[in-house]
Amino acid sequence: MRDGPRFLFALLLLTAAACARSTGQGPAGRVAENPGTVAQPADAGLESGFTIWDGVYSERQAVRGASEYLEACSSCHSADLRGNSNAPSLVGSSFMFLWADRSLGDLFSSIQTLMPTNAPNSLPTQSYLSILAYIMEANAFPAGEREMVADPEVLGRIRITARPGL
Repeated sequence: MRDGPRFLFALLLLTAAACARSTGQGPAGRVAENPGTVAQPADAGLESGFTIWDGVYSERQAVRGASEYLEACSSCHSADLRGNSNAPSLVGSSFMFLWADRSLGDLFSSIQTLMPTNAPNSLPTQSYLSILAYIMEANAFPAGEREMVADPEVLGRIRITARPGL
């Protein structure tokens, strides 16, 4: 028989992800931007074809995210992001299986509203963005010059896709 709490958590995570996907909505309302955050090119009119392969986070943001991930996420998702019996992998084909053809906004919303499991939505918004940047770096999605912003419209138009040309 399945381990009750582990199974329920996995079911909750998948249900939340499916609901976010079916509604196409990210976090409710607009999140105030940190004055030090640089706006994405999307602020000037993001094309629907913008993807995670277009450098939507900065290396500096991913570096911050690595330390925040180790502190807030690694106890469940492992230091190498490969997950365990309680939490899904955040890298490689397992990650792409769950998130391909969805928006970065869907992923950000799921992380922010469900994680960490013992205190959902308890981290600062910038920490969630940095952790997301680290996850993207760990998946070998290229960094860009500008930091990702907590704008549901912008994140909602960035698609998670397989590498172009594959």
